[in-house]
Amino acid sequence: MMVSKTLRRSGVAVGIVAEYLEWKADVIYQVGVGDQHEEVNVLMEEWGPDLKIIGCEPHPEINLSKYPGVVHQVAVSNYQGETLLHSKRRHKGGSSLFPHIKKRSDDNYKEIRVPVTTLDSLFPTPEVGRLLLWLDCEGSELAVMQGGTNFLKHVTVVNIELTAKAPGVGWATPVQMHNFLAESGFWLQYLHTQRMGNGQNDGIYVRPELFKPEYCCLPHEIIRWEEAIDEGARIAAWGGEE
Repeated sequence: MMVSKTLRRSGVAVGIVAEYLEWKADVIYQVGVGDQHEEVNVLMEEWGPDLKIIGCEPHPEINLSKYPGVVHQVAVSNYQGETLLHSKRRHKGGSSLFPHIKKRSDDNYKEIRVPVTTLDSLFPTPEVGRLLLWLDCEGSELAVMQGGTNFLKHVTVVNIELTAKAPGVGWATPVQMHNFLAESGFWLQYLHTQRMGNGQNDGIYVRPELFKPEYCCLPHEIIRWEEAIDEGARIAAWGGEE
């Protein structure tokens, strides 16, 4: 499959990485749909009409009529009940379950009470096939994964926003999210969509059967991969025991 020029212009690195890994999703679970859906629209064009897209978006004022999938209007975290969504007028898609530290006078912040649940509760039986989990939920990414440990077992690829310069208290750090994903059996294949001023980029994590060190420019992951290969060889040499 050749990735289209449209996909390259849109900056959807997921499709480009998937091409090199010779992989494509059957189902995308998107936590944090927001008010712009161009990226998933383009992926649907690339991967075909059979691609199934399932989203979660808690903001009641975001127009979801053109979203190319099924949307659950609920916040996702590591608990169930109700919570406050901290919303800003100028960018509803940037709303968060955590209050922002700095507020511009023209942002017109408000708090909206919304239902909150977990991935394991919302999707106790995930779809069958190659699953892509797309996390862009303004600081709740780690909590979402903690509330979806069973769900995550069915996921092949994770595209996740990593933010070092958090605009609010409570946001998980890139180190915390990386460690959680590494402990859950994922490898960081690629970083993309860097926003230097925000200390932010997205990471594409994959299962070991997909990971290709020749397409990885992250020294720490290549070293970790080589150490894992060496350890596996040692275990095999000892008949399956260290």
